[in-house]
Amino acid sequence: MHINLLEPYRARLAHGWQADLMQAQAVTRLQSLANAVLADNAAPPKGVWLHGPPGRGKSQLLDMFMDALPFATKRRVHFHAFMEELHRRLHAMPPKPAGAPENFDYVANLAAEISAEATVLGFDEFYLTNLPDAMMLGRLMHHLFANGTVVVATSNWPLEGLFQGGLNRDRFMPLLRTMEKHMEPVGLESRIDYRTLVTAEAKGVYVLGWEGESPTAQLEVAWAELPKGPPAGVPAFLECKRAEGNAVWCTFDALCTRALGRQEYRQLSNQFNTLCIENVPYLAPAEADAALRLATCIDILYEQKRRLIMSSSFKPEDICPAGPAAQVFQRTASRIREMTGFQG
Repeated sequence: MHINLLEPYRARLAHGWQADLMQAQAVTRLQSLANAVLADNAAPPKGVWLHGPPGRGKSQLLDMFMDALPFATKRRVHFHAFMEELHRRLHAMPPKPAGAPENFDYVANLAAEISAEATVLGFDEFYLTNLPDAMMLGRLMHHLFANGTVVVATSNWPLEGLFQGGLNRDRFMPLLRTMEKHMEPVGLESRIDYRTLVTAEAKGVYVLGWEGESPTAQLEVAWAELPKGPPAGVPAFLECKRAEGNAVWCTFDALCTRALGRQEYRQLSNQFNTLCIENVPYLAPAEADAALRLATCIDILYEQKRRLIMSSSFKPEDICPAGPAAQVFQRTASRIREMTGFQG
């Protein structure tokens, strides 16, 4: 069997995508990988690290590739969700079997389970901000590749750009070297941001507070226009100003300066379809943890197509322009603009 990804790619071009040389080259590389996966080779082929700035079609290309594979043992998953799943599955694993060696490896056992479920893994929006996660993932990826699993991932950064500026980055290097060995980088550096071509009306609101104006008063107007309902129950971890029906209003401090993470933000996104974040400040390098929490929250809202209402005295790209979180926040700023329709 021969897979032809050029046909669905041409169909997208016929329905509004703009022709782009680097995209076409990426399609050709993914097509070669798909055919190599189907071939009866002694060793598995290298996967693909598909990287480039926001809005270059990386996620859509990953979907095209995964949809084209004619077998069930494949999986496409957002990286945030995958990391949450890893922690759940590790915690749920049974105790070490009787007679097992002292160095019994739970991660290796989990990798064997995952490899049996998916011979091809597609990760969308791969990035790491947490060193313990990176070290655990390094062990897992080593075993996945040893088991013959092929990995395709999208990211805003080249492999060598991951975790730049992070503390103790040397401890991240085993994971990086493993992925460099088993994945081929494919860049999408086109200057076209395809998301800016979407003409649908933005669902969210971005309130930029200027001198003499009250962002909170403007939020009140946006909030009043939302379709809501009776007061809603609020998760115990969340401090909010208001919760009505499917909408919740939080300050930035309550949402991002406390020890919340992926699990809490996903629970929030599952319960509410509109999140109002009040008073997002300028985030200095020393406030990288808060910036990364905001980035994680925005990613989850974006992935689940939730409505974002947000106020700040700074444009999205000026909120976190420097420090360990600045690189991650480039994508966050792009997503905030897309989700709110902010054109300032």
